[in-house]
Parts: sequence; C-alpha cells; structure tokens
Amino acid sequence: MNLQRRIGVVALLAVLSVALGYLFNRTQAIDLDAQNRVILNLRELQQLDAEWNVNILRSHIGVNADYDPLTAPLPRMHQLQAALAGALALARGPEAGAAYGELVRAMQEKEDLVEQFKSQNAILRNSLVYIPPAIADLKTDLNGLERALVPARTVLALDAALNVLLSDLLRYNLVPDPRLGAQIGHNIGAVMVLRAWFSPDIRARVEELERHAQAVLRFRALENQVERRIDDNASAAAMDRLATLFDRSFDQVQRDRQRFRGYLFAYSGLLLLLLVWFARRLRNSYRIIGKVNRDLKAANETLELRVAERTRALEAKSEQLERLAMYDGLTGLFNYGQFTQLLQRALMRAARRNGSVVVMFIDLDGFKAVNDTFGHATGNVVLQLVARQVQAKLRKEDVLARLGGDEFVILLEEVREREGALRVAELALAEIRAIVDAAGHPVEISASIGVSGAHGPEALARGFEALLADADQAMYQAKQDGKNRICFGKLARWDGAPARVPAPNPPAESATMD
Repeated sequence: MNLQRRIGVVALLAVLSVALGYLFNRTQAIDLDAQNRVILNLRELQQLDAEWNVNILRSHIGVNADYDPLTAPLPRMHQLQAALAGALALARGPEAGAAYGELVRAMQEKEDLVEQFKSQNAILRNSLVYIPPAIADLKTDLNGLERALVPARTVLALDAALNVLLSDLLRYNLVPDPRLGAQIGHNIGAVMVLRAWFSPDIRARVEELERHAQAVLRFRALENQVERRIDDNASAAAMDRLATLFDRSFDQVQRDRQRFRGYLFAYSGLLLLLLVWFARRLRNSYRIIGKVNRDLKAANETLELRVAERTRALEAKSEQLERLAMYDGLTGLFNYGQFTQLLQRALMRAARRNGSVVVMFIDLDGFKAVNDTFGHATGNVVLQLVARQVQAKLRKEDVLARLGGDEFVILLEEVREREGALRVAELALAEIRAIVDAAGHPVEISASIGVSGAHGPEALARGFEALLADADQAMYQAKQDGKNRICFGKLARWDGAPARVPAPNPPAESATMD
C-alpha cells in the first residue's frame, strides 16, 4: 500500500511538473525579434513602393534622365516579399496567405505595367525631343531657297500648319484630349498634302516629322492608360491588409501570452496549496517543499522581469518605427510620405473652406561642390542648417519637409495672394544664402525655388501629385534660368485665378520670378 501511494505521489508530481513546464513555455512563446522584423520589412516595402510611384511620376514628366530609378528598387522589393513569405507562419489562419498572394500578384502586375511604361515613354520622349527642333529647321529652310521655288501662298500655308501642329502636339502631350488628337490628325493630313509642292529633301523631312507626330498621338494615350492602371494597382492596399493581419495576429499572441501568464500564476497558487498540504502530511519533506516554493517564487519574479523588459523593448522599437515612418533621420523634418499625407489633408481643407494651398519646391545650388570639396559630413551640416534656419522663418502651422538629397519642400495654407507666397520664398532663399560656414568650412550656396498654388475645390480636384509636379517644373525652370531665383508654376492659382506672369526682367543678385 505504501508503495502504491508513493507511485501515485510520484505520478502526480510528474503531471504537475509537465503542466507547469507547459504553462511556462506558453508565456515565453513569443519571438519579438521576428515580429519586429516583419513590421520593419512591411514598412520598408511600403516606403520603396511609394518611392517607386514617385519615380514613375518623375519619369513621366521627364525629371529622371534614365529609367534606372524604376528598376533599382526591384531586387530589394523581391527580397522583402520573400522574407514576408517566410514569416506567414507567424500569422494565424489562411487570411494572411491570401493577402500575401494578392500582394505578389499586384506587385507582379505593377512590374509588368512599369515595363510597358518604360518602352512607351522612351518612344514618346524621343519623338517629343525630335519634333520642336525639326519643325524649327524645316521652317528655316522653307523661308530660304524653297520660297524662291514654291508659291509664297503654299510656303505660308505649310509654315502656318507646322506652327499649329507644334502647338497642338505640345498641348496634347500635357492633356491628351481625343478631340485635340483628331484635330492633330487632320492637321497632319494637311501638312502631308502641302509637302508635294516642295523638294524631295523637304518631303522626306515632312514624312519623318509625320511619323514622330503619329508616335506622340499613339503613345501618349497608351502611356496614360498604363499610368491609370498603375494608379489603380492594389499593391498598397494589399500591403495594408497584410500589415493589419500581422498586427492582429501579433496582438492575439500577446493576449494569449497574458492569459497563460494568468494561468501560470493561478497554477502556482494551486501548487503552493498542494505544497502546504504535503507539508502537513509529510513533515520530513519540509526542506524539499520549501526549496521548491522558493524556486517557484524566483521563477515568477524572473518571468515578470522578462515580461517588463520585453514590453519596454517593444514599446521603444514601436516608437522608433513610428518616427522613422514620419521623419527624416538627418534633419528631423517630415519625410516625403508624411508630407504627402499633410498636403492631401491641406487640399481637403482648402476644398471645404474655399482656401488656398501653396507648395514650394527647393533645390540647393552649389551643394554638390560642398560635398566634393569638404566631404559628406560637411554636406550633412549644411542640410541641417538649411532645415533649422528656414524652419525658423515659417509659421507654426507651416510645414517644411525634406524629400531626399538636397531637395526640400514647403507647404503653406491660407496664402491667397501671389505676393504673400513670394515673400515666404524670398525669406527662405535669403536664409539659405546666409549660410556661409558649416563645421568650420566656408561654403557658398543658394537655392532654386519653384512655387505653385491651388485654390478651393479645384485644389483637391487637381490632386497633390499635380501640385507637386507643377512646383517641381517651376524649380527646374529656375535652374535653367540661372539658379539662385524663384519661379512660379504655370498652373499656379490664387483665389481661383491664374497667377499673373509679369514681363521678363534681367536676372538680379536676388530672386527673380517667371
């Protein structure tokens, strides 16, 4: 009988120990590093996708000199997708796998669309580069020897048709209206009829011009269709859905951990009661029971300490991730992703209140010389000085962001006059030119500033991409006009009216306006 009782006690202790080990293991069954890696990978993939969209827009408007920015992020994006596939086991249920499948399909579709965009944009860009100088040269020859060989009325008719063709093609490139396309086709036919009066050289050049004009008509419409399909691509939504599923799964794991921790504490209490009962029944085992009791207490304290440490680590990393997602690490300014969100909200407020939104695109002049002469560390100091000094001249409600490299952008609201925007741009330009020393090195920099504005419901209808693109184009115009100046976008609006464009003035030492 004593032997059977001892066997029963040993078996009970074994069962209790197994249960304790199981509960303790469930409270430790969270790999916080793996969860953080999943979150970081998703955030990086979303950022790369957003930068990809920006580079598509920059290629569309001709800012990018080649198509390398459209292919450069693909290897890293493929790596991140593979890493997310390996982490699907951390998510519970089949929904995460389905969301990942949607993401892969959307990304593959987007890659295919970008390849179509590249091929079509290359042809379109080539034709747009060819047409203006070709027409100019053709018009010059028409007014030369050809005027003596062909009736003047025919020369004038072809000259006028070429003028209209060039104007219509440039307008069609900006806004591909089908009616304008039909008008261009009719004008091309008229030019082709008139070419028969001229020399073989002129006819051959007119035919080459006709081929390039037809290419603009065809590929501008095709490129716009591809861009609309890229805009409608569901990659961003799939990323958001996958992130939501991972977050939900991780939250559930945390809740399970807390629940098993409660079970462990309750179970520990039960063990303590059993130990007291065994202490009364087995006084000879008092020392052993006391040691087990102390060990359990130490294990609980260690568990609480680990839980607190892991919780603090997770909170710190979450705060770090949130800051990285919103701010530029060098200057502390808002980054591109956060700026676009703030700009979109500003456009919505302008639509509701019939207000104004102004965007200033800033690109530093002379910054490359600073980097080449004194190194990137000094260049970083210059960027920090620009951010600090320009920010000091803005209102609290104004937004200054860094897009990357030496490009900054300012967002203003409720600036209803062109002169108000100009004053802010001049202040920013003056502050940048005032930077003459960085980390003990003499520097000489300025800025080219492009300004665009939108007003009322039209601001929201145009969208933040068009507003940024107009300011960007104005900045590049300032670069072309000699740098160290301010140019206003062609589509800028103030109180719903187009910007007044004064007669051109000679460049001055201070800013100039287009």
